[in-house]
Amino acid sequence: MTEKVTFYIPTFNAQNTIELCINSVRNQTYPVDEIIIINDNSTDNTKEILSKYDDLSIINNNQNLGLGYNRNLGIQSSSNEIIASIDSDVELDKKWLENIIINLKKNNIVMCGGNMIEKYTNNKVNAWREKYYNQSWGKTDILNPAFLYGCNTILLKSYWKKTDGYDENLKTNGEDIDFCKQLKSIGDINLYYSSNSLCYHLQDDSILSLSKRVWRYHSFGYKIKVPSKRKLINLSIKQIRFFLIRFFKGLLKFEIKYIIISFMVLINFIKLEYNYLKKNK
Repeated sequence: MTEKVTFYIPTFNAQNTIELCINSVRNQTYPVDEIIIINDNSTDNTKEILSKYDDLSIINNNQNLGLGYNRNLGIQSSSNEIIASIDSDVELDKKWLENIIINLKKNNIVMCGGNMIEKYTNNKVNAWREKYYNQSWGKTDILNPAFLYGCNTILLKSYWKKTDGYDENLKTNGEDIDFCKQLKSIGDINLYYSSNSLCYHLQDDSILSLSKRVWRYHSFGYKIKVPSKRKLINLSIKQIRFFLIRFFKGLLKFEIKYIIISFMVLINFIKLEYNYLKKNK
């Protein structure tokens, strides 16, 4: 007898990817009992696209509340104990759920994550992102990795209830790392990375969108910090260090295209952080 599974998908301005995402959930070889979409006040055509589906539970937020809030809302709204989630720019392999769910509950495993692969690496910007900011632990299964990437996970709801939930101050990223730390603090439970539970990242970045992605990751992940000159200087120094490491490694391998992208990301990062500080003085 198969156990009932709820899927929730937090989404914001995902008109280019949301249909592929939803259809990949609907086409799983393991039956999905419930699909919940949390539309986080999208300003593009996401809401109109969602209205085409009659087998979804759709929650429309009246304001943009961010990932931490939406993950808690999706889990809280679910009808089942087993809850799977993917981001709205992710397409699942048809056997993702079948492959990942077999690990749940074994050896006190309460949460599992799968292996996300970049789909559009013909774009050198996406290839750069895969090289330096991939969301995968590789081709080997891991018991208790440092954390599980929030882009594709499966979780026992009863253990979410034993934590404070996802940090709702973490609106764009970092909420997954924080939540995994909370789970591990419970004790006598395990997390699991399933390398054969495959999914595909549908984002197709430009230099600017890539730069914004990197900036959000470093500026808003892990901890919430008030904008300040000190934060600007510290983050800029950190990014310069990253650039120098990538520069010399790229030079040794004659990866000139990656060096150029790294430099452009560095410049854009500093501009974005400076403008954010200026705006929030």
